[in-house]
Amino acid sequence: MSLSLCSAVISLNTPVVMRPSQLRASVQMGVADLPGISTETGGKVWDPLGLSDKMDEGNLNLVRAAELKHGRVAMLATVGWAWTATGTHFNGMISTSKKISFADLAAMGDPISAASKVPAAGIWQMIFAIGALEIFWEGKYPSNECAGNFGVPACTTDPEKFKELQTMELKNGRLAMIGIISFACAQGLPGSVPFYPF
Repeated sequence: MSLSLCSAVISLNTPVVMRPSQLRASVQMGVADLPGISTETGGKVWDPLGLSDKMDEGNLNLVRAAELKHGRVAMLATVGWAWTATGTHFNGMISTSKKISFADLAAMGDPISAASKVPAAGIWQMIFAIGALEIFWEGKYPSNECAGNFGVPACTTDPEKFKELQTMELKNGRLAMIGIISFACAQGLPGSVPFYPF
């Protein structure tokens, strides 16, 4: 083996060591390139505690996946709250052993009271089902690598348009998180949310 070939092999296998300042600079550039930065935050990364300063790419992906997951759940919860608050409900029984129907829960008037009447066995069934889905999807699309992307084909091939759509999803999710907690606070602490109910 020639000397130049040996040095090439050694250089390929030698890990690149970056100084902490270089690492932070490269991470910050990655954070600033993520979708979700918009006029609401002055066109800058909103990180008042500086949590992203020491994050590597895996941690950034994990945090983005968590934000997307919470936003998506909050969007579903907001729609579910509005749907339930109108009195609309499924037909049939939610618990045959306790003789509780969906109509009984809808008649309670608010989703928090209705949720409190769901039997413990039903709550545990939901927890186990959601947990199984979490484990399955985390095994297939790890959060620290996929950042909340579950392999769904992109609806556009234009990178700028795709980033705009990602930002729209994040903004809707952020608003839904505020919305669902506002609904719950308004129900639990009457008068705590201005202008609610409308």
